[in-house]
Amino acid sequence: MNARAIAIVTFVVALVPSAAFAGRPGGGFSRPSGGFDFHGDSGSAHPPQNYSHSSTGPAGTNRTTTATNTGNGYSRNTTATNGSYSRTSGGSANSNGNVSHYSSGSSPYGSHSSSTSGNYNSGNYTHNGSGSNAYGSYSTSGSGNAYNHTYSGSGTATNAWGQTYHSSTYANNGTVYHGAYVTNPVYGGYPAWGWNGGVSWYAAPYYWGGGFWGAFAVGATTAAVYGSLVAPNNVTVTSYQTQPDSPGAKLLSSYGLTQTPCGPPNLVVIYGPNNSAICAQPNARVAAGNYSVNTSTLTIVSEKPA
Repeated sequence: MNARAIAIVTFVVALVPSAAFAGRPGGGFSRPSGGFDFHGDSGSAHPPQNYSHSSTGPAGTNRTTTATNTGNGYSRNTTATNGSYSRTSGGSANSNGNVSHYSSGSSPYGSHSSSTSGNYNSGNYTHNGSGSNAYGSYSTSGSGNAYNHTYSGSGTATNAWGQTYHSSTYANNGTVYHGAYVTNPVYGGYPAWGWNGGVSWYAAPYYWGGGFWGAFAVGATTAAVYGSLVAPNNVTVTSYQTQPDSPGAKLLSSYGLTQTPCGPPNLVVIYGPNNSAICAQPNARVAAGNYSVNTSTLTIVSEKPA
């Protein structure tokens, strides 16, 4: 794996703790003292086609590691148990650039799981996480691109008294926003990517807005210009008319918004993937202001600089 691959793998794996657990109430799940023995848990530089190893640590932890080398990819999984405590983790990488990592754990005090996948050629990545304990439960999801420095994510937590909290984070060009999201009246009850049939949507290179608003090639003259605006980072953004069958059209339709040319004040300004933006007339559900898009849930989030 080349240096670029190592960089994106490191980025993807490192993202999960900071993004997936941000704002989660009640703290995390502690690993029991002496419960897991991971010493000597390093892979061979030249692993066999199939590898499996089991051991019992001095604290009574039973651990099994399996690995597979297919010739164009590598996967590795480890399961450790100690009484009523268990933890499973693993990851994979292959020659087409796909990388992934997952982990899950359970104990008498709670359980959690998380997964992250990405591609070191495109820079796209996505993550999901969930957990529960005596104090409540949480779930998180998000996606972004490591190379153009964009990220959108959301989290939901419910405490033991039934109170539910929502959080959202959006990053673009070095600016991070936290704000309340406006529940999507059509897709609000769907799981991540439910609006797309459960299939992850990623921004396509060389398209304005990554193709979110329509298949407009960057610099294409066939797209209808819909005004322009100055973004919070002082960059002028040209807007285009959304194509009917695009994800952006689904977003507008679900919120009952009607696109209008950017420029006049007191509009709904929605910043989409890859430095794109469109404007719409406000309505009873969505007030005038700046919003970003969480593409995994097709939700708009009020932008407030962190």
